[in-house]
Amino acid sequence: MKKLLSSLSYQSLRNGAFYRLTGLFIVAMAVLGVVLGLSSDDVPSAGKLIVDSPSVLWLFQSMVIAIIVGTVCAGDFKDKDLYYEIMSGHSRLNIFFSKAIPATVFTALLATLISAVPVISNCIFFGWGDVIEVKGAVIRIALCFFPFLRLAAFFTLIAFLSKSRMLVTALGYIAMWFGVVLQNIIGSHSSFLLSFFNLQDLMDYGTWSIYNLNPAGGIVMHTAYDSSISGRMITGTIMISILVSAVYLIAGYGFFRKNDLD
Repeated sequence: MKKLLSSLSYQSLRNGAFYRLTGLFIVAMAVLGVVLGLSSDDVPSAGKLIVDSPSVLWLFQSMVIAIIVGTVCAGDFKDKDLYYEIMSGHSRLNIFFSKAIPATVFTALLATLISAVPVISNCIFFGWGDVIEVKGAVIRIALCFFPFLRLAAFFTLIAFLSKSRMLVTALGYIAMWFGVVLQNIIGSHSSFLLSFFNLQDLMDYGTWSIYNLNPAGGIVMHTAYDSSISGRMITGTIMISILVSAVYLIAGYGFFRKNDLD
């Protein structure tokens, strides 16, 4: 497996499309963070960006995950590299996990990094502000790694089932809009079962409002946000995501082990 991992790493490092795709998403998210700050109706800040536009931190990442996972896990079916690896004496177990594990872990890390990019760019231009605490926001963004891991494992399963990176990429696009529909129709939904629900819940800060009477402006509302995160949220996010990811990967290997690769 070490040789397969080294070969995969070498191919990835020499893949210019990977660097272009990653750079494109990072630049786009950085610009988006600044644009959202400039268009804010109130005093812009990174903290305000998080509470006002939480979906920016998780919605578009499904496309990045799908494209990379599809390329790493399904790309070799088309050019027959998998056949050569099997004929070279590598077991299907080693071939599958040498692709699946790096693809899921790396894309989840990359998606988490991209989630932080608009916050960082906004903070550089407008500061953090006093809307939410830095520590709580950092913990919540870091925890997004686990739902992203689950999403990457799902796309890995689809890649080995379909043998088509185009289909996986298309599903990533559909998943992005599926998240939009869920958010608009269902709204806030506390659940660990779907990665989108989990991500939405991580970016949902508890609020309470204080109303004051202003002789000039009438009733003035002040909103306070709770940046703390419960132990149940942390444990549930980590444990359920790891468990579901393992189920997806085991199912993917079960199919790959019995498939004739035609």
